[in-house]
Amino acid sequence: MRRLLCLLMFAPVLSASALLSGCGGEEGTGEVDTTAHPGEAAANPTAGMHPYQPHFESAAKEFNVPASLLVAIGYAETQLYHVPGETSEHDGVPPAYGVMALRGDAITKGASLAGVTEEEVESDPEANIRAAAALLDAHAEELGLDRADIGAWAPAVAAYFNHPSLDAQAHFVHDEVYRHLREGIAAPEDSGIDEILAPNSEATPKFPMPEFVGKGDPPSAIYSGAKWRPAPSSNYTSGRSGYKAELLVIHTCAGTYSGCWGWLTTAYPTNPYKTSAHYVVNESGSEISALVDETNTAHHVGAKWNGLPTNPRSVGIEHGGYPYAGSNKWSEGQIATSAKLSCDVVKRQGIIRDRQHIIGHYQPDPVNRPNDPGTNFPWADYMNRINTCVGGGGGGGSSYITVDSNNANNNSAVARIVAPSANWKSSTNVSGYYGTGYYAAPTQAISDGATFEFYLPAAASKQVYAWWTSASDRSTTAPYVIFNASGTKLGTVNKNQQTGGGSWQLIGTYNFSAGWNKVTVSRWTTTGYYVIADAVQIR
Repeated sequence: MRRLLCLLMFAPVLSASALLSGCGGEEGTGEVDTTAHPGEAAANPTAGMHPYQPHFESAAKEFNVPASLLVAIGYAETQLYHVPGETSEHDGVPPAYGVMALRGDAITKGASLAGVTEEEVESDPEANIRAAAALLDAHAEELGLDRADIGAWAPAVAAYFNHPSLDAQAHFVHDEVYRHLREGIAAPEDSGIDEILAPNSEATPKFPMPEFVGKGDPPSAIYSGAKWRPAPSSNYTSGRSGYKAELLVIHTCAGTYSGCWGWLTTAYPTNPYKTSAHYVVNESGSEISALVDETNTAHHVGAKWNGLPTNPRSVGIEHGGYPYAGSNKWSEGQIATSAKLSCDVVKRQGIIRDRQHIIGHYQPDPVNRPNDPGTNFPWADYMNRINTCVGGGGGGGSSYITVDSNNANNNSAVARIVAPSANWKSSTNVSGYYGTGYYAAPTQAISDGATFEFYLPAAASKQVYAWWTSASDRSTTAPYVIFNASGTKLGTVNKNQQTGGGSWQLIGTYNFSAGWNKVTVSRWTTTGYYVIADAVQIR
């Protein structure tokens, strides 16, 4: 059962006036008890309380900042997720740390004001929240604002956000922080936490409204459900340099939605790397920004994919928030909206619906972006949503069927790998693999293959391609054995896996029957090597 609870009801150390100021929509009466000792340890959370709630209350008291404002900023920045400070998504932007998403100089200044080390601000949620409160206190002091007026804090919130885009600042203030204040923040279902923040209908920011949306006419090659926030010409390349859009790249912003589209629409030289993306999806899935016409090349991936430049061949979709990993799951709304957008792009651009063409940023750039969009990103669910939206099948704009060595990447209606024996080891040791890795096994005179299966609704002649990773310990005679749906062997082809890795290699053309046909990578060949079972594709 959902209960309406006021954040400050859980603060027994606060004065009665402070309790009233937070509960009745009269935030900031100027009667906040400021007698707490700096750095005083926060009380332990009680049942139904968010674990960070005592930290917000203690920091608010110490620095004379509205606790509800701290919570709303933290929720807008990270949804109260303690960001571990991984590599930033955008070159030139320092990575964010902690619940309050402090970056770069803000960490240094906040640590100094709060009397803690920078390392503590980065790693300890309480120190991170205290540093943020200290920064807001400093901005309030500099602006000379009326601390008793919650709306008067808006310029301090914008200063805290510290973004070069005035429209992004305005969006962050109006549509994120103050919207949370007005609407309140409900706790996740079954979290055991009562409502995180009670609504305050009087929280109206005294700050200019955003003006960006609607400038200029949107092009025809964008998703119709998106808001047109065009990137400057410095941040994209006109046309596609002779390529066609054949890839869809999924990213995480590693920051807020407004901060993300704001940065990608900031012109050079302030944005020194001239970065952009075609789309940005917000954290709840309620809004999509379109930044670059799909007929043009957005600058969102610096590495090649399968030996060719990625940007001119792709449509890039950023997502507000942080990598999908550990406890940081994206909202259902964000996943659903993203999949719907991807479905639309795939249909219009004729992009093949497999994990070779719908990829994460980590695939072309595993060194610099290993967690983009996140190690736990639900690829199987995401691909199924796209396939369902498009109308089933695994081949997107063509009749291709791709069978990966990881069933999570397969469309189970038409593609699967039979779990191999324990002699086959899952590996990512050699780069250039398809999807998320591959299986490797030593050669031996034994019937112990790895079998890829694909479904055909009717008999057909198809080409079979295979993908592997190449290294000097690979077999030069790796056997591929082809069977139809009746189990009849159609042929065996030996391939040299020491060469040709990281791309599709033709095995042959065969007449398959209706049903589940098979391609088995056999271990039965010259000993002393490894055979690789990575993926097959049927065309």
